[in-house]
Amino acid sequence: MTANADTNIENYGENMSSEQVPVTPDVHYAVEAHYRAEVRLLQTGQYREWLHGMVAEDIHYWMPIYEQRFARDRRPDPTPDDAAIYNDDFGELKQRVERLYSGQVWMEDPPSKIRYFVSNVEAFEAGNGELDVLSNILVYRNRRQTEVTVHTLGREDKLRRDGNGFKVFRRKLILDARVTQDKNLYFFC
Repeated sequence: MTANADTNIENYGENMSSEQVPVTPDVHYAVEAHYRAEVRLLQTGQYREWLHGMVAEDIHYWMPIYEQRFARDRRPDPTPDDAAIYNDDFGELKQRVERLYSGQVWMEDPPSKIRYFVSNVEAFEAGNGELDVLSNILVYRNRRQTEVTVHTLGREDKLRRDGNGFKVFRRKLILDARVTQDKNLYFFC
């Protein structure tokens, strides 16, 4: 991740509260339509179209590593400076996308069959044409003949209006499992 992106990172969840103003029903529908289009691109392997059409160039795409703690353990949550599964900017996402087209990602040859289910979408006005969006993601992945994995995640997005649609410029992915049985996490959410 670049130093410039690091200075623009906000504490995702801390800025999202139940006191925020929900978007209007027509904007909520547009957000859900955006997510349906995003899922279609990812499920059909149109990664370049996803990256250039739905991701802002100032993206921070982050999947922090959470450790399971006792309730009395009050250490702070991870920050983008801590170890993470993903801590990518646009350039790093582009490299991962281009690798998939190179034929050199042996773990994705043949490609996994992935289905995404996005639910519990909550969208709030954040000002300046931006939205705070919370959602749940279920990723159902089939690899090779018999490998099946299921991942559940929480997602905290910051979307920016872009023409008639939106682009994500902050995405925090919170993997529910502390230990995953999957051989890799080489997919986008």
